[in-house]
Amino acid sequence: MQECKCRQDKSHFKKLTIANIPEEFRGVTIASFDVSLYKDPESKQRAATAKRAAANFVKNFEAMRTQGKGLYLYSYEKGSGKSRLAASILNALCKVYDSDKNPLRVLYSSAVNLLDEIRKTFGKDSKVSTSDLIERIKNADVLVIDDLGVENVTDWVEQIFTTILEHRLTNKKVTIFTSNLSVDELDEKYKAGRVSSRIEKMAFPIYMPDERVRSHLAKKENEMLQDILFS
Repeated sequence: MQECKCRQDKSHFKKLTIANIPEEFRGVTIASFDVSLYKDPESKQRAATAKRAAANFVKNFEAMRTQGKGLYLYSYEKGSGKSRLAASILNALCKVYDSDKNPLRVLYSSAVNLLDEIRKTFGKDSKVSTSDLIERIKNADVLVIDDLGVENVTDWVEQIFTTILEHRLTNKKVTIFTSNLSVDELDEKYKAGRVSSRIEKMAFPIYMPDERVRSHLAKKENEMLQDILFS
């Protein structure tokens, strides 16, 4: 007997929910990453290169996994497509490894939310212990840390990230980062240099377009709604 597609779809959706992938990104794919939304020719070229790298990353995931290598998607503009592409990679991996025989523990979180969730465990009413949550983050087979570098960095924050990244580096766990800073520039936020030195070993850097494609997409969506609202 063959499992019906509706059951597979429900299982896949549940997996994405558990992974904490934002709802707006749960249906996105690498194939639907629209390079034509970028206006600048250099942006189009960078976007096309990043899209090809994302597809090849999924295609050759076992080789990347063996080396414990992830990706570091960065650009200096907000809304340039970094988070969307990172989520697309995670969605693709969830589909490929969507079975009990071939499971993949995945987790998606912005840097700010990750730290907030850890802080919540400090409360006496928390149902999750701090150590259990950090262990889950440390041991996810694939972890996406979105918007690294926007958080307010304290000694505690740097220590938390250093602890997580050291474990993942040592155990060859795949991590995908997005940031508005290059790897070298992370030292401006994380003064001790321990975060950047680990990420340098953990992830291949990909320079994304410095163009706010999110604004272009919002404008396109609003133009489509105009006929509905004013007809």
